[in-house]
Amino acid sequence: MKILLKTLQHISSRLQVAHSVIICRRNISSSSSWTLHALKSRGLIQLSGTDVNPFLQGLVTNDVTVLGPKCTSLHAMLLNVQGRVMYDLLLYHKVLEDNLSVIVEHDRRITTDLIKTLKRYRIRKKVNILDISDDLQVFAALPPGDESCESDLSLEHKSLYLSSEDPRINTFGRRIVAPSEDNVMKCVHQGSELIPSTEDEYHERRYMLGLSEGIIDLPPGNCFPLESNLVYLNGVCFHKGCYIGQELTARTFHTGVTRKRLMPLKFESVPTGLSAGDNIVNEKGKSIGKFRNCAVKHGLGLLRVAEIKGTISVTNKDGQIYNVQAMPPEWWPKDEDKGYL
Repeated sequence: MKILLKTLQHISSRLQVAHSVIICRRNISSSSSWTLHALKSRGLIQLSGTDVNPFLQGLVTNDVTVLGPKCTSLHAMLLNVQGRVMYDLLLYHKVLEDNLSVIVEHDRRITTDLIKTLKRYRIRKKVNILDISDDLQVFAALPPGDESCESDLSLEHKSLYLSSEDPRINTFGRRIVAPSEDNVMKCVHQGSELIPSTEDEYHERRYMLGLSEGIIDLPPGNCFPLESNLVYLNGVCFHKGCYIGQELTARTFHTGVTRKRLMPLKFESVPTGLSAGDNIVNEKGKSIGKFRNCAVKHGLGLLRVAEIKGTISVTNKDGQIYNVQAMPPEWWPKDEDKGYL
């Protein structure tokens, strides 16, 4: 029954990914308008050629064959042979000169390493690998959070290089790839409102929701996909066949409970002097997890889910103690009898 329950939950998540629409309505922040965030920390690699799908299918955690006009984006991870996370990716469907291409969004700090990895596994497959980070920019269009706001974001998506609903959770707006911010703003339909904002605010909104992204949140080779909520974030397919790191990931999913997970943190005051890996402790001083990163009063930590109740805190390098609250985000599925899976 346990395996069946997990499989049904996964299928439900996959159906959610496949449903991609042009107009979004979401409510998660206090703003009354959609905001546009230029993400300079994100890079883009273009993969093209006749073997793109089979090439990626053997590398990443998700089923790349579903990418197409009806499912224009996927979340996935590239693991090492030990089943640990190397890179988190967003994959986009793109047709160039009548040929299928896949655009790979990633942390720009690892562009060189990612290209080396892709070339190492390419072998004789017909796949062209091109860094297009200097030619195009990644933008996030985030929805308003005013409960009384009924505004939609409607874009002339054909005039953009790419526009797709964020595939991780359905409350995090749209991902847009375009040459410039001006190009995006010109594509907003009359009646929609999109206000330019900062990347810092994007990261704060992301941490409020408990979304991990990039090599600080997901240190390469030092974290596991299920602890990083890959299943909850629609980033893995357990029916696609083999890929690098697949054996440990599938065995853990089907036979065990994930006791530690990345969770959103809310600080009582703005912390300073914290470093990734700092211990998070309970009121008895027992370590219950590790701090990863934060923006203003919101952050992310890897915590033992069963031990987050009560007062928890993290101490910076100068001995300053910061009290923090951890709570499972609303988008986590829940088993009524056993809690979070």
